[in-house]
Amino acid sequence: MVATLALLGGLSACTPQQAPPAQDAAPAAAATPATAPPPAVVETDGERLRLRADAALQAQRLVAPAGDNAVEYYLALRERGHEEAAVAAALQELQPYVLIAAERALAEADLSEAQRLLDLLARTDAQAPALPRLREQLQGAHQAQAARVAQLQAEGERQALQRAQAEARAAAARTAAAAPTAAAPVAAPPVVAAAAPPQAPPPSAEPVAPPPSAPVARAPAPARPLPRLLNDSPPRYPLSAFNRRIEGSVRIAFTIQPDGSVSAPTLVSSTPPGVFDEAALAAVSRWRFEAGGERVSTVRTLTFRLPKG
Repeated sequence: MVATLALLGGLSACTPQQAPPAQDAAPAAAATPATAPPPAVVETDGERLRLRADAALQAQRLVAPAGDNAVEYYLALRERGHEEAAVAAALQELQPYVLIAAERALAEADLSEAQRLLDLLARTDAQAPALPRLREQLQGAHQAQAARVAQLQAEGERQALQRAQAEARAAAARTAAAAPTAAAPVAAPPVVAAAAPPQAPPPSAEPVAPPPSAPVARAPAPARPLPRLLNDSPPRYPLSAFNRRIEGSVRIAFTIQPDGSVSAPTLVSSTPPGVFDEAALAAVSRWRFEAGGERVSTVRTLTFRLPKG
């Protein structure tokens, strides 16, 4: 349990928990067009990179903003060959948070942020099982967005044509009203015909509604068995909850993909709220089930209990 609690803080245990000097702080991510690449970590000093990674973890800047988050600092440490074992362990723990953020960006149609997070996931683990599925979803979202833009353009052109036609008809009507009219002939006096006695309307046959058919009873569909869980990765106990001796549980809904991977983990409820949510979502994202060839949606509860003694 102690090793699990200290996994993300493995680097921070070697140095004091303090933020780097103001002149060394990473610049905040500036607003850039969707086509511009995100800011990259350019620091090369391992000590400063470790301090910035620790500060990002303490501030819960796990995957954002771009250029100033824990994942990118740990990637910079790994790419520069600093403390390989501790950095690899930290990136393994942070990978589910990248996956969750990417799925959330896709669900909110923030395609530029989704692309940044997928690139970050590929840098963290190029063989991540969820990468092909997420890339396919991103490509589909781009295609849907392009189709929507084309539809809006066509709709705008159609409305412009309708307005032009309406204006042409109105102009023709004004021209016809302004033209001189010929003298109208004198109308003959109307002939008044004798009123015929009223007749009763023929009786109409009242349609008879057919009797309602009895509903056909349908047998309930058999419950679909859940695939067998192959990799039950335990959740990381949040350090703040461990220090305060807090216990609780989180109920998570998720979908098991045909290949056995987990997608779209969603928080259903938690006790106490907001304490174990992120750790539970990250743990569920790491689960792997037996490949069943079809998607299955389910709900599970993760319980957080302190060790006895």
